Amino acid sequence: MASLVEGEIIPRLMLVHGQVGAAPKSRDVVELGPETTEKFALYTLSTSHESLLAIIGGLLQQGVSMEAIYLDLLGPTARRLGEFWNDDQVSFADVTIALGRLQQVVRELSLHDPVDEGFVSNGRAALFAPAPGEQHTFGLVIIEEFFRRSGWRTWTELSGAITEIVGAVQAHRFDVFGMTASSDERLDQIAPMIMSIRRASRNRDISVMVGGRLFLERPELVARIGADAMAADAKEAVLKAEVAVRQLAHR
Repeated sequence: MASLVEGEIIPRLMLVHGQVGAAPKSRDVVELGPETTEKFALYTLSTSHESLLAIIGGLLQQGVSMEAIYLDLLGPTARRLGEFWNDDQVSFADVTIALGRLQQVVRELSLHDPVDEGFVSNGRAALFAPAPGEQHTFGLVIIEEFFRRSGWRTWTELSGAITEIVGAVQAHRFDVFGMTASSDERLDQIAPMIMSIRRASRNRDISVMVGGRLFLERPELVARIGADAMAADAKEAVLKAEVAVRQLAHR
């Protein structure tokens, strides 16, 4: 299966993706809804990442865009896996393995669907990290990929360790710091974390953006913790980051 995916499915997947981007969508394009997410989430628990890539290849052939794969399939699948765990349907180990397969899928898609050279490096840089104690980090993988595809230089500190994050903003100039949180378990640590990042940052005007289930359900927390904005998904995060950088440039 691995050799089949590498030798035939992946190259064809990317070729079809290019064709889809240039041609109008058919009326038969597959809609990525809850039923598709449910099936794909179950597949992640029982099949290899090569098989998952083959499924994605089939979806692209049917007219689904790469953006939809990220936003409407991979992201919701990760959230569904979290729900499986919260409902005690699967073990934490099973979810961890499944999320690992999803991360492998994103890496493969990134490798075989490189950003066009004309769009690389717009001079902007973003750092991403989970909130302290956050166990769900797959969303950051999706967000980083969207920023990368939009020409940003990106770094991710998945440990969420404040010392590592502070060290990063001291060593490099970032335009944006993005953080995700799914629960308020360590909410009291987030505001001090953001304050430390602002104080240590080489860019005194660094824009702080947050996302994740916690802020989607409680948007009033955004101002409370000292963040500048909240994004509902990766696409919105890129758009808001671009706006923030442009506004600062025209001060």
